[in-house]
Amino acid sequence: METFVAIFSQLGVDSSLQYQFVILVVVFIAAHFLFLGKLQGVLEVREEKTIKLENSADDVLEKATSMQAEYKSKIDEASREALKNSTEKKQKITQKFTEQYKQTEKEMNSKVDQSRNEFGKEIAANKNNYLAESEKLSQSLVQKILQ
Repeated sequence: METFVAIFSQLGVDSSLQYQFVILVVVFIAAHFLFLGKLQGVLEVREEKTIKLENSADDVLEKATSMQAEYKSKIDEASREALKNSTEKKQKITQKFTEQYKQTEKEMNSKVDQSRNEFGKEIAANKNNYLAESEKLSQSLVQKILQ
């Protein structure tokens, strides 16, 4: 203890140290109630809100990820459905026009066959007329040669 007293006396500490210590304790207690307590409360609230916001951000991120996956699956499903619908419509239209084409082709073939038959009949009828006329012409030629 004498060592402490010797050190304190060399530092110039006197009996006012006790008063200074009491003042320091009173100022610390006053500062604690006036400033440090409120500062500690602010720090705790800030930390709590930061942690809540971090947890909230994680929840929002998970929700956004799930919404993104759901959106992508719905887009893919809609794309497949649209492709299916367009393919079905294309097939229906192709089938409709194919049937119309075949029907028109049959009609045209029947008209061509009918025209061919009529033309053949006309040729056969004219053939007899031409042969008869050629017979007359050959007779008249023979008569003219003989005369």
